[in-house]
Amino acid sequence: MLTRIIRIAALFAIPASLSLFGQGLTGTITGNVADQSGSPVPGAEITLNNVGTGQNRSTQSDSTGAFVFTQLLPSTYKATVTSKGFKKYEQTDIVLSATERVVLKRIDLQLGEISQTVEVRAETARLQTQSAERSGLITLEQTQNVPLKGRDYLGLVKLLPGVIDTANRNAPGWNNLGGITINGNRQGTINLTLDGISSLDTGSMGGPYLAPSVDAVAEVKVLLTNYQAEYGRSSGGTINTVIKSGTREFHGGAYYFVRNEALNANEFFRNRDGLRRPQYRFNYPGYFLGGPVPMGKFNKNRDKLFFFWSQEFLPRNYPTDLFRRTFPTALQRNGDFSQTFDTNRTLIPIWDPLNNRVPFPGNIIPAYRIDRNGQALLNIFPQPNAVDPTFNFNALIQAPVNQPRQDKILRIDYNLGPKTQFYWRGINDYEAFKGDFSFVLASGSWGQLPIN
Repeated sequence: MLTRIIRIAALFAIPASLSLFGQGLTGTITGNVADQSGSPVPGAEITLNNVGTGQNRSTQSDSTGAFVFTQLLPSTYKATVTSKGFKKYEQTDIVLSATERVVLKRIDLQLGEISQTVEVRAETARLQTQSAERSGLITLEQTQNVPLKGRDYLGLVKLLPGVIDTANRNAPGWNNLGGITINGNRQGTINLTLDGISSLDTGSMGGPYLAPSVDAVAEVKVLLTNYQAEYGRSSGGTINTVIKSGTREFHGGAYYFVRNEALNANEFFRNRDGLRRPQYRFNYPGYFLGGPVPMGKFNKNRDKLFFFWSQEFLPRNYPTDLFRRTFPTALQRNGDFSQTFDTNRTLIPIWDPLNNRVPFPGNIIPAYRIDRNGQALLNIFPQPNAVDPTFNFNALIQAPVNQPRQDKILRIDYNLGPKTQFYWRGINDYEAFKGDFSFVLASGSWGQLPIN
C-alpha cells in the first residue's frame, strides 16, 4: 500500500507601510522621548535598525513625545534617537518576537552635543503594558539546544505553563498537533500558524499540513489566554511558528541523527514470547544555509536581498504495534477441534446443526461435512506462530512500515526601501507509507480487508 502526502505552500508579504488586519506575525515597538525634566521632546528623529538585515525605519516623535513602529518582523533591533541640543541616544538588543507589542522604557535625552552618544542596552525583562495576553515563547536557543527524540518542534510547546502534550512524536509530519491541549481546552480548539498563515484544515481543525524542520524554525510563540481579538476564532490557544530568514552574515549547518534497534533494549513481553527486537531505524540527515544574495553592486552592502534554505531527509523504517490475534490452527482448518479450549482450559464444543445441536464425536467435523470453498477461505489467514498458555491468542502480528519523508523550505527577504519590505516563503513536504498491513487492523477482525 502506498499513500502519499505532498503539501506545498507559499507566502507573500505585504509592504510594511500598509496596515494589515487579521492574524499575522508582525509586531510593534513604541516609546516616548523626553528631556531630563520629563517634558516631552517633539520632533525627535527616531531610527530603528534591524540588526539581522540592516533595514532602517525612521519616524519622528509627536507633540507628546510618543512614537510607534508597526509591521515589524521578529528580529533584534537597535533604536537611535537624535534631536537638536541633545546627545545622541542609542538603545541596543531590543528583541521583538512574533505578534509582540514592545513598549520601550521612556527615553530621557541628555543636554549636549549631538556628536556625543549615550548607549543603553534594552532591559532583559520587560513589563507588557500594551496587551493583556498571556503567552509563551520558544526561542531559537531552545530549538537548537533542547533534545527532541523525533525532532518535532511541536514537542517543545509542553515546556510552557498550561500546555499538555501526550503525543509520542517519533518524527515530524502530518497531524502532529494531536495530543496538545492548552489550559484544559479540548483538542481541536487550537490554531497553528506558519508565518502568520493557518496550517490546519479549518473544517476539522486537523493537521498541520506542513511540518518544518526544527532547524528551520526561528521561534514558536504560543498565545495562551487573553490574546487579541484577531485570534478569537481559536478558543484553545494559538501556536505561531516563524521560519528563519537570512541575515547579513552567512550561517549554516548540517546534521545526521540516528536511531536503530541495535541501541534499544528488548521489551519484557517480547522476551517472554521469544521475539527479537523489531526493526526501528531512523536515519535523519539534513542541512540549512542562509545569508545575503550576492548580486554585484545591487547588494554590495548586504542589506537588500537575503535567503534561507533548509532541506532534510527521513527514510525511516519501523514496526507497527504488536498485535495478538487468534487464527485457525492447522487442525481446525481440517475440522479437528479436539484441541480447542477457552481461557479456562475447557474444551469448546462444536455442535452439529443437523443433529439437534449434539456435539460432533470427538469434537471433529467429518470431512464430507466441510464446505471446500469455506475451507479455502480459511487459508487466507496466516498460520499461528505463538503459544499462549491462557489461550487468549495464538499469533503475534507485526508489520514493517517504510515511511520516507522529505522537507524543503526556501525563504526570500527583500528590503525594497525604508518603508517597504517583502518576503516570500515556500515549503514542500513529502511523505509516503509503504508496507503490508493486511492483518494489522484496528478491529482485529478480518485480515483480508486492507487498510486505506
